[in-house]
Amino acid sequence: MAAEIIAHTRAGYPEEVCGIIAGRHDVGVALYRGRNVSPAPRVAYELDVETLARQIAFEDEGLTLAAIYHSHPAGPETPSPADVAKAFYPESVHIICSLADPRRSRLRGFRIVNGQVQEVGLG
Repeated sequence: MAAEIIAHTRAGYPEEVCGIIAGRHDVGVALYRGRNVSPAPRVAYELDVETLARQIAFEDEGLTLAAIYHSHPAGPETPSPADVAKAFYPESVHIICSLADPRRSRLRGFRIVNGQVQEVGLG
């Protein structure tokens, strides 16, 4: 799924992109590209309602919201203060993709609980 996130990030450049990953036992099984409906999409993201509604459908199938991803096209692959403030799903991994180095895309994952950020592996 890393390649899919990177491809989505490149396709959306210079705006931030976003999406969700359905999973079972913390393993991603399906990726859903979202639409960034933020009024300032070059510096922020807001996932569209239709993509968020998919969560209900896949939870009915026994899956969970394993991860939420978005990009920082020119910034670091670490959560911004706004990302931390809007981390409403503490059980999910927050994946950030950066294109700051055009030769090498970077992906990192984080758990964000009560404003505390902890990096997690994406293996």
